[in-house]
Amino acid sequence: MPSSSPPVTPALVLRGSLITLKRKCGRPECRCARGDLHTTPALSYSVGGVTHMVMLHAEALPRVQAALARYDRAQAALEQRVQASVATLRAQLAREKAAARRTPR
Repeated sequence: MPSSSPPVTPALVLRGSLITLKRKCGRPECRCARGDLHTTPALSYSVGGVTHMVMLHAEALPRVQAALARYDRAQAALEQRVQASVATLRAQLAREKAAARRTPR
């Protein structure tokens, strides 16, 4: 019998920056006409050198901040793995070089 539980949604992982857009709405009687601009949070990210933005509502901010933090942690873990791999490669090459020196020609 098929399960009726909802599908598991993977946690968001986002790269980019949270920014605040400030702008005037254009209505002459609005507070923004006197300099108190409207603000909108947004996620700014780039793909292939082109910057994109996703407008957010206040309720989405914690979810987006958590997703950005997950990306930062994943990137840091990947960098640690890369550094360990470079150290391993250097050690392997040094052993091969030492072995080649000991081998008579």
